[in-house]
Amino acid sequence: MKHTLDAIVVGDAVIDAFLAIKNTHEFLRLDANTHDLCVRYGAKIPVDDCQFLLGGNGANVAVGLSRLAINASLCAETGDDEFSSKILRGLSENGVDTSLLIKTPHAPSTFSVILNFQKERTIFSRHVLRKHAFSLENIAAKWVYLTSLGEEWKEAYASVVSYVQQTHAKLAFNPGSHQMEAGFPALKEVLAHTSLLFINLEEAQKIAQEAKNFSKSSPEELLVSLQKLGSSIVVITNGEHGSYSIDKSGKVAHIGSYPAEAIERTGAGDAYASGFLAASIKNLDVEEAMRWGNTNAGSVIQFVGAQKGLLTEGEIHG
Repeated sequence: MKHTLDAIVVGDAVIDAFLAIKNTHEFLRLDANTHDLCVRYGAKIPVDDCQFLLGGNGANVAVGLSRLAINASLCAETGDDEFSSKILRGLSENGVDTSLLIKTPHAPSTFSVILNFQKERTIFSRHVLRKHAFSLENIAAKWVYLTSLGEEWKEAYASVVSYVQQTHAKLAFNPGSHQMEAGFPALKEVLAHTSLLFINLEEAQKIAQEAKNFSKSSPEELLVSLQKLGSSIVVITNGEHGSYSIDKSGKVAHIGSYPAEAIERTGAGDAYASGFLAASIKNLDVEEAMRWGNTNAGSVIQFVGAQKGLLTEGEIHG
């Protein structure tokens, strides 16, 4: 094998355009009852700030790992446009290996517009259909972090499972919306080969119910149910209520959310996952890994964008 890495991240890389608008704006109104954001039809709305930043679940985790001195490569696809150049530059500047990045000729890159209004985000996303024709041949890694891919995800997921079977790399898994929509039957094989599962409470309930391995919906009981599906370590995140974990011995732990005022929440879950996984790669115990993830996520939400607040190991300890 030609390369030896701490981790391969399989996911996406996008450019996010963050638009900030004043909380009291004559052309925007938030309905407190329906949570609908109402815009004056035909209006020209001034924007207070605009930033074009690297994002995407895969890129966020890869950059987060690299900041924590983990040798990581991102396996993802981009288009062949000005955004793909910005993606490549952003990854390289953060020390992420880009040898597995695939540029699709004559195709656009995935792009999102994220509207920040009254401390909440509304996301407009343009996802480009990809074949996800990844190849992990000639690459050696201790871990693979598998996260959300687009509609044509099943063959890519099967390829990752085959890779971890053949190489004995450990698999960390954080399913995305397409994967959760497909449900447990489509994810059963991946879960069976997972060493570390990241999932939120709602997703945990859905998987446990579909697997008919479900009694009550408390996070502690869900951890036990999900662990029976294959993963030796399971982490359930629950927003402001913090996160829960179960380790190989069956010990359950909980940590409250990081005490920080949120400016913008994009990338908090990715920051948590990268902090937790980095600690795991460094052979720290599960509760310390939770602290790393929690601190990393707490930092990210204090900035606009998913990566500006990602911490180094020294900053985690500081």
